[in-house]
Amino acid sequence: MSSVQEDQPKPDFEIDHPEKYAQFFLGSPREVSFYLSLLVKRGSLLTAHLDGGNEFFLTTILAVDDEKQAVFLDPAPADELNDALKKARHITLTANLDRVKIQFRLPPVTEQLIAGRRALAATFPQTILRLQRREFFRLEPSLSQPVLCRIAMTQADGSLKTFEWSVADISGGGLSLNAPTSLLDGCRRDALFKNSRLDIPGEGVLLVNLRVRKTVEFSDENGLHHLRVGCEFVELPGSRLAMIERYITRIERERKARDSGLAD
Repeated sequence: MSSVQEDQPKPDFEIDHPEKYAQFFLGSPREVSFYLSLLVKRGSLLTAHLDGGNEFFLTTILAVDDEKQAVFLDPAPADELNDALKKARHITLTANLDRVKIQFRLPPVTEQLIAGRRALAATFPQTILRLQRREFFRLEPSLSQPVLCRIAMTQADGSLKTFEWSVADISGGGLSLNAPTSLLDGCRRDALFKNSRLDIPGEGVLLVNLRVRKTVEFSDENGLHHLRVGCEFVELPGSRLAMIERYITRIERERKARDSGLAD
């Protein structure tokens, strides 16, 4: 189960504003199936909010059944949250796919077994929001070629200690880091990590300044707790921004080439 570190207002989902984002909605069963299947293929992480509130967890789509128009989610790590999920009126799921924000809403779920594995099952969403706007362009690095970031954090005695964390997603405006919960106090909002070393495969090492904008705690599929630390770049030189955007474009192009067969 994930919990917000600081008091947060209830999220305002783009999917609730069709008058504003009408051109980004996809409604044909073929389009819905395509993007759900692509999320499965990528193993993309999705943030699942219950009934539009602050209670949420991270999940993946385990499988898609086109014949039954069904989608199967990895359950939450905590039984009490799974019980709440089965009582929820709906679940809003959000992911980033090739620098595009994907958002959809599922009706109430039931618990089923898939190949002997527990899963949360629901019927296909009626629509999917594919929000391709620059501010939402975020890329999830490949697990086989991770992007790593070395952070120097000030300790209680004033000394600096270096930590190396994996990057969960990255854009031209910032990134999200996976960090241990033991370092929560050092990851509060507005904390500044100067001269962090961002190691981008195929591009090299960049020195960047990072400011924490949001930190949340979540549980992975094994029930282990981690922090997701969202940061913005501070005074990023144009040459370094170009390297980040070149990396994002290259990975996106490679993934589209691999996935092109899905569109047939």
